[in-house]
This record gives sequence, structure tokens and C-alpha cells, in this order.
Amino acid sequence: MTATRLWGGLVSLVLLATVAYPLRRDPAYGDSFPLSTYPMFAFKRPGARVAIDYVVATGPDGARRHVPPDLVANHEVMQALMTIRRAVQSGKASTLCAEVAARAARDRRFKALDTIQVVFGDHRGLDFLVHGRRGPERTHARCPIPGGIR
Repeated sequence: MTATRLWGGLVSLVLLATVAYPLRRDPAYGDSFPLSTYPMFAFKRPGARVAIDYVVATGPDGARRHVPPDLVANHEVMQALMTIRRAVQSGKASTLCAEVAARAARDRRFKALDTIQVVFGDHRGLDFLVHGRRGPERTHARCPIPGGIR
């Protein structure tokens, strides 16, 4: 009976050491199996930036509305993002702009807006996502919404 207990204790110690081993790693650089420390959340990053291409609709009075993914590609956000990225990288931002404008013309959510823009924005993450403050933007393509303001 004592040999069984000794063997059980040894196996338990080895398993505990194996489970505890990842805890000694640096949380910012030791992100791996079997323990993910999510290093992107390990430190404050006040200067974090969001640099991305996107599509916006604007109106003559300065109104602005981000175009939802279903008017760009389909309901999937990542597919819409990739559609925009590919259009910009291949020099077809104007074509995408015209396609989105045609869809927006049939959508009542955009009845007070008259222009579609494919834009690159470089925003400070917290300022943009929490406070709505935009950073510098560069327009790749601009086109009218057919029928203008309705």
C-alpha cells in the first residue's frame, strides 16, 4: 500500500509542477500553449493606434455615417474589411466606391447623405473608439450617391 501512495504522490507532484510551470513566464513575452496570458492586455498602451481602410457616407451639412458591412460585401465584418483592403491595394477603390454608392442609393438609412468615400484613417485607439475623435484621414476614392439627397 505504501508503494502505491508513494507513486500517487510522485505523479501528483509532477502534474502540479507541469501545470504551475507556465506561471513563471513573462506575461508580455511568454504567450503560448498551454497558458495564454493575452499580452496585448498586459500593459497600458496609451499610444495604441488604429490604422485601417473603411467606407463612410457624408452629407452636405457635415453629417457622417460609417457604411455597414452589408453594403460593402455582405454581413460579415471581416469579409467587408478584406473587400475594402483588396480594392485599395489593387487600385480599384473607385469601383468599390461606385458599387457601395449604388447600394446606398437603395437604402433609406442613407437618404440624408450624398457622397460615399473610401478612406484610410490613422487614429489613436482610445480617442477614436471611446471619445469618437478621429485622427488624420486620406481619401482613396469619392463618389456621389445616385439620386443625391432624397
